[in-house]
Amino acid sequence: MTNWKELVEELNELVKLDSGIIACKRMAKKDGYMDIPGIEKPHKGFLYCQLPYLVRKQGKTIGVTKEDFEAYADKTQLKYRCVRIQGLAPADEKELDSEAKGFAGFWFKDYDTAMEQMKIYPAPTPIEALVMSPLEEEKFEPDYIMIYADGEQMTFILNGLQYHKYELIESCFIGEGSCADALPRSAATKKPSLSLPCLGERNFGLAGKEELILTIPPDRLERIVEGLKALKENGLAYPATPLEPAVNAGEMLQQLYPLQDS
Repeated sequence: MTNWKELVEELNELVKLDSGIIACKRMAKKDGYMDIPGIEKPHKGFLYCQLPYLVRKQGKTIGVTKEDFEAYADKTQLKYRCVRIQGLAPADEKELDSEAKGFAGFWFKDYDTAMEQMKIYPAPTPIEALVMSPLEEEKFEPDYIMIYADGEQMTFILNGLQYHKYELIESCFIGEGSCADALPRSAATKKPSLSLPCLGERNFGLAGKEELILTIPPDRLERIVEGLKALKENGLAYPATPLEPAVNAGEMLQQLYPLQDS
């Protein structure tokens, strides 16, 4: 297993994160998921957007399946939506129709507009169990990693990710950043996904107004750390150094980017 604890410590030293990094395990079969050390079930009536807070702020290891949501799903028009998006329940026509009816006149003006959103959701592979745990506790090898950071921290993190091996980091807003644009989108594309916490996570998951979410395949974390170290050696270290707006930026650019032989 990768030394995740060491990588977490190095990243925190470089950008001073305000909450823990989340390891995510998407399990095709639920057999044995409750054998993970210290795993807990969330309270009845949970929402998915509450789970990251329990992990990153309270240090819990949480595991969920479709069955955990059955009693609640029978009492709401949204049915299994909260876990369906994660791949824990099928996205069949009946489910999507029910969800669109629940959103019509509330999040969207009518059923047709709501259904347009339903059609473009990411489609990660189906799973039977989802487990989240603090990455530094190394309870399992993660499939994906979630990092919560403010705008300045995230800028450094993304620049670090691009330093040794460039890749375009894309962001998306389907309307529910935490539920759809974070883990499900990364799981569907196998690429990093930068997203905004949705209103649900701001209300129920206590996401801060300054926070962004980066979900990455696990191999990207070492690239981030090594990239941040290289940037620091180049004089680009967190936090950014603010300069007066009236400073002569041209002279500074000449020092940072001197002419080189063509």
